[in-house]
Amino acid sequence: MYFPMLHQDELLYSALARCRVHLGLDSQKELLRQHFSDPWVAATTDLPNHLGKLSQNIGRPLGLDAALLVRRHTLFPLYAPFITPERRGRLEKAMVEDGESGTLGLSGITTAAVTWPPWLRFCPTCLAEMHARHGEYYWRREWQVIGANACIEHLCRLLDSSVPFRRRSRYDFQAASPWNCPHRGPPAPADASDLLIAKGVRQLLSSPDAPSPTFRQWSRFYHSLAVEQGATKGHHIRVGMLWRRVLSRHSSNWLASNGLLVSEAPHWFVAMFRKHRKSFSFLQHLTVWTCFRQGQDAGSLLLEAARLPDEEKVSDGAAPVTGHTDWQLFQQRKKWLKALGKAGGTKRAREQGGQSLYFWLYRHDRQWLMVTNAGRKVEHGNHRQIDWVRRDRQLAKRLIRIEVESGENLAVPRRSQAWFLSQLPHSASVEKNLRRLPLCRGFLGKYAESLGEYQVRRLTKVLINDALTGRVRKKWELERLCGLQTSRTTELARSFLQGLDEKL
Repeated sequence: MYFPMLHQDELLYSALARCRVHLGLDSQKELLRQHFSDPWVAATTDLPNHLGKLSQNIGRPLGLDAALLVRRHTLFPLYAPFITPERRGRLEKAMVEDGESGTLGLSGITTAAVTWPPWLRFCPTCLAEMHARHGEYYWRREWQVIGANACIEHLCRLLDSSVPFRRRSRYDFQAASPWNCPHRGPPAPADASDLLIAKGVRQLLSSPDAPSPTFRQWSRFYHSLAVEQGATKGHHIRVGMLWRRVLSRHSSNWLASNGLLVSEAPHWFVAMFRKHRKSFSFLQHLTVWTCFRQGQDAGSLLLEAARLPDEEKVSDGAAPVTGHTDWQLFQQRKKWLKALGKAGGTKRAREQGGQSLYFWLYRHDRQWLMVTNAGRKVEHGNHRQIDWVRRDRQLAKRLIRIEVESGENLAVPRRSQAWFLSQLPHSASVEKNLRRLPLCRGFLGKYAESLGEYQVRRLTKVLINDALTGRVRKKWELERLCGLQTSRTTELARSFLQGLDEKL
């Protein structure tokens, strides 16, 4: 039975769509009947099933088995490492066999804050190269991942095609073509965050056999990550400090556009550094890794997490980890003591090039490191030497710039007092000392957005979009689209909606 050769990183959905074009089949059901022996197989983009039947029909001449199709030509490698091993086995079995109800639910995508892109996407420069090399287009896997909104080769943003990611027709296979991949002019340059995530996605897709750490292993991995960043105090993890570092790497607009910033304090980030009781999406993991382990391969991070103890109770790391010699320990300790003596304290020693040395000792000789660091604590003075009047003026000017830059952006999160403070350096210190900062207090009292104002802004954004497209919505449609519940709608938002009804 004819089936085209699959290209590198091509979606299986794309190969089936090309096959229909090559065979000249008008009927989608005929394609399914020939290749799956079943006309009722759904055209699923990311996690298709019934692949066992497909491999029986086409696998022998092409050397393709079901497991290879799952790992090399679907988005299974993006979901598998971040769900439990038991669910991973069930998901792969459901894709190979006839499938079970809720196959997408096994991957966690149906309940995750991060969803799929609305349209299949493409890089116009890559499509031109495909046409020159193969004489046709195809859909690549790494283009269809939310958050990875860039082409790594050409450093440009991906464009939306006219083919929905989840099609209205259950059995519709649409091949990439000049008609459904339109573009005018050169694409826009990619955002730095998009490029970082795109590289991480490529690493995950190229590691189809990466392990699936358990919840206990993920909990220990992220606790050690917080320790590496110096964001712990006893057993307490300073999540606010870690989140501010994420905001310094990824803008709030980028986080919000990818479903990672739905409030001032994203619950998923807090839960990630606590005891894991559920799975998190690949994009949430990559967002953290690109901040705190930038440059490290995603596959090696998964192996690191999978090697951590999985027992309920483990030692606190008092004994050195085996796998190195006493002489190596001695040399590393000597280097750290020299760095401490030169810098005068643990934090400065890490900032002055000792970060990797600290990480090594933390993993291999933790008890000695903690005891040594405890004896080198630097006592910090009080705030008497701070010129609060000068600091107040500087922070107030910075707040005014933030207000001007975000004032016309209707898509930003609620500009509450906490949001404004989170944009400042040392925001926790500013919040604790607001009594000493009258200009900042006055600014926040005037410009901090109330809940009612935020609800009106969300309604305004939808109304502007509707006006540009010539669409008129009913009141209940506006409320649902803006996420307004009757019990939580403020008086200001109700008055705004009532005014709209009177005008209409």
